[in-house]
Amino acid sequence: MSLINKEYYLIFDTNVLFQKYDKKADFTTFSFNSTFKNVIDMVNQLDIYEQVTIVIPEVTWNEMKKQIVDAHHKKVDEYKSYITKWILPEFSISEIKIDDYLEYITKEIDTYKSEIQSGINNIMVLPIPSDNRFKGIVQRAFDKAPPFGGKEKNSDKGFKDVLIWESILELTFSHKYANILFYTKDKGFKEILKEEFQETNHDADISILSSEDEIKSALEEWAKAIDIYKYQPIEPYFENRDFIEWLQSPDFEIQMIDRDYGLVEKSRLITETCLKLKNYDNINIINESEQSIDYSVDVTLEISYKFKGGGTIKETVDVTVIVENILGEYYSVEDAFRTDDEYSTDNSEES
Repeated sequence: MSLINKEYYLIFDTNVLFQKYDKKADFTTFSFNSTFKNVIDMVNQLDIYEQVTIVIPEVTWNEMKKQIVDAHHKKVDEYKSYITKWILPEFSISEIKIDDYLEYITKEIDTYKSEIQSGINNIMVLPIPSDNRFKGIVQRAFDKAPPFGGKEKNSDKGFKDVLIWESILELTFSHKYANILFYTKDKGFKEILKEEFQETNHDADISILSSEDEIKSALEEWAKAIDIYKYQPIEPYFENRDFIEWLQSPDFEIQMIDRDYGLVEKSRLITETCLKLKNYDNINIINESEQSIDYSVDVTLEISYKFKGGGTIKETVDVTVIVENILGEYYSVEDAFRTDDEYSTDNSEES
């Protein structure tokens, strides 16, 4: 393949850009999470922003609009229910009426879209698949073919994932020599989807990646291919150093064991529980104020249990953790939930 024919597309899946609105959120504005900025900074630091097109699927824009609208309505109902229980002399709460929050946030989303498209990076919206792909989508649903199905094999599970995947396949019809990085947190069907892609597009290439470190390495390889003489590796990334040091400390492990998020089994038969941080990725600042910073981070944990009689069980789990840093001093785990597709358990007996 001739070098001048290559085109480079970095496509974001919805699950990479999603904001977490459960704990704290600003519903007056809209933006992607900090992962988006981190990756854009990588592209710009490598000086390949003219060659690399940043792709946001139309499905993603629509999903994220629905996400913030649903979260807003839920929080408004919760807030109204909460504040009506007390009348305090020190506080007066007034409501500013807006005609339609959907209309309001749509304008904010359009403003944000214009802002990111007006910068030096090439930002492209990946259209929803055309009618020509409809029969293939229906057949994929009947066959429960990836990304339909999931581990439960429900044929209607993953419809939006299918729309994005079919959009990617359709992109290569008009961009025969496309080099694609597809950044997604879905890990279950990587090899199957890559095989399908290569069978459909012999001249194009795709990598399906799930972490910022993987994206960093792939972008560096692109930079070398684009111009080996201009290539300079991405400088070490030291942001969030204090947070990372705490994440690797015993305090994090203790909080994860002591706080009941359904991750650690509780039983009278268990004599000892140990938790080890195996890996971390996708550190996002989801809220920031003068008093605190809220982080979201994806971690891989190894949890081991010792039982009466000497038996030991270990399991490895993927978890998203929400952490609050108070006044730059104390880190507190606020929430944690499993994100792994399949649970892997390794049973062994103590010697």
